[in-house]
Amino acid sequence: MTEDYQPPNKSALLDVIHSERARLEALLAGLTEAQMVEPGVEANWSIKDIMAHIAAWERLALDRIHAAETGSALQYPIITNDNFVDQFNAEIYQAHADQPLAEVQTEFQNAHQDFVHQIEVLDESKLPQKLNFDWSGKLTYQVVISSNTHWHFIEHAESIEKWLENQT
Repeated sequence: MTEDYQPPNKSALLDVIHSERARLEALLAGLTEAQMVEPGVEANWSIKDIMAHIAAWERLALDRIHAAETGSALQYPIITNDNFVDQFNAEIYQAHADQPLAEVQTEFQNAHQDFVHQIEVLDESKLPQKLNFDWSGKLTYQVVISSNTHWHFIEHAESIEKWLENQT
């Protein structure tokens, strides 16, 4: 799989999400608590920081889809360029820096389950459609989902794999 793969339908999308998530979770499964909180996996981020980061982005994507479907207000900031991405990532890091690992792990699982449920109930015909926000340009449901699940999992799994290789 590549980071830009766009599955042809919802079933294939869910399959790749489950597959890449399983790959990521397999990397995490054998780690000790000390390894999970050791900085330096990605810049100064630990595995715990990466988990908080992934969960926050899944929550943001869930928020986008929920707002697009219901017309409700967004709960997460509008992110339209790399500066906003960097700012949001820094906010996530700061917000979870002192949070216990167990809480981050729980949110990592809960955010994913909530987002997958939203994808499961989403009408498949929505996937290629653009989100209906004035700031979203050509951003489709498919891209929001993929960039915050399987593409994101691949990106961080690769970083974790490299870090683990350097640990031996």
